[in-house]
Amino acid sequence: MLNFVPHKFNENYNKVKFYRVNKELCESKVYSKLSPTAILLYSLLCDRLSLAYSNANDEKISKNNKYCDEDGNMYVIFTRIGLQEKLHVGKSAIASAFKQLENANLIKEKFQGRNRPNKIYVGKTFSEISGEFIKATSENQSSGDTNLGSPDVRKSDANKNSILNYENKKKSSANFEQRDWSDYDWDSLYTNKD
Repeated sequence: MLNFVPHKFNENYNKVKFYRVNKELCESKVYSKLSPTAILLYSLLCDRLSLAYSNANDEKISKNNKYCDEDGNMYVIFTRIGLQEKLHVGKSAIASAFKQLENANLIKEKFQGRNRPNKIYVGKTFSEISGEFIKATSENQSSGDTNLGSPDVRKSDANKNSILNYENKKKSSANFEQRDWSDYDWDSLYTNKD
């Protein structure tokens, strides 16, 4: 067992690597049903996704190793056993975390066949999608296009990001198109509040 060694005031804190955890998964009611294991699993998958993005932009890596499908969607490869070892949990905890992330539309898996790991497509969070929707809407307004309900925006929100499917529109409060945002605390989006 290691001895306890506290951090010192005059030391540089950035000496170790960390996995980034999306604050929205911990703070938003949309993701309140996610367990800590599912949140950490999503962080690991996003970390692996950042590696896939860096490989996709590297000219020296062959097209087969770019972790991008024929539609341009990025995916990651991670075996369940590898995830169990990284997270120090058992098979049932990983299965439960995957199910929670699938139910929250944060991942989709594609079966590749026997003895091959599944392709794991990492979905965007609600704020990432609504940010894209707001950006697309403002671009349409500035270009003089008054058709704010363009098929491209809806197709991007529903298909590419896989968060606003038919069942979730009925069950979830995440339907930002029809939700009343007048009582929403917009100041909670900023981390550097006074």
